Amino acid sequence: MKRRLNILCAIVLLVMSWSVGVSLYYMGLGMTKGVQMGLDAAREMEEGKTNAKLEEVNNMRTVSLLPKLLSEWKGEFFTDSVRNEKTGQYVPMAYSNLMVSVPVETPVWQRVASTLMGFLVLVASIWALVLFIRIVVSVNRSDIFNWSNVRRLRRLGVLLIVVFVCVLLPEYMALCNLREVFSLESYELILSDSVKVTNLLLGLISLIVAEIFAIGLKMKEEQDLTI
Repeated sequence: MKRRLNILCAIVLLVMSWSVGVSLYYMGLGMTKGVQMGLDAAREMEEGKTNAKLEEVNNMRTVSLLPKLLSEWKGEFFTDSVRNEKTGQYVPMAYSNLMVSVPVETPVWQRVASTLMGFLVLVASIWALVLFIRIVVSVNRSDIFNWSNVRRLRRLGVLLIVVFVCVLLPEYMALCNLREVFSLESYELILSDSVKVTNLLLGLISLIVAEIFAIGLKMKEEQDLTI
């Protein structure tokens, strides 16, 4: 039983490590490219030139789209086309994501709030991982049903919900700002795919399991007092 649990927990840790590693890898690539473009821009400014590419990158936005046919728009579903290199023919298509370069005015308080919430997501994610490891260690020691694990599960649930909220709010504010300056005829701008409802669901499940543990422990304590 413990061996099976250890294997499952090891798989979870490997998946989480892979996810974090991929994110850090692409973050590092982005930072390296940003530093390089910043140095190029500074060099061109000294020469009295303007760097249009740097401005395009600074204004780059990832947009998630929903065809209006699914909500309100009356017309054809496939409003765009793309060339199929296998046949050389154009086939109908609909976009779900785009990368565009659009200047968006973002208030200073929103930038500060987004930065703080991003830092909070990092701290909450690390803390949640530590709590998960402690729960696994407790289970391996055959010390499962205790108040320490109840508190850990409650904190884990709260942290996962905090991560969800801190990802949702900046994305929603960015979406509202983008909608003021950018729109497409056949598409509706929606929240980014980075907003994962999975964190909210796992957080609620963790809180439910914690309350089940708490009820069981209270019943056990009452039985011990009765005996």
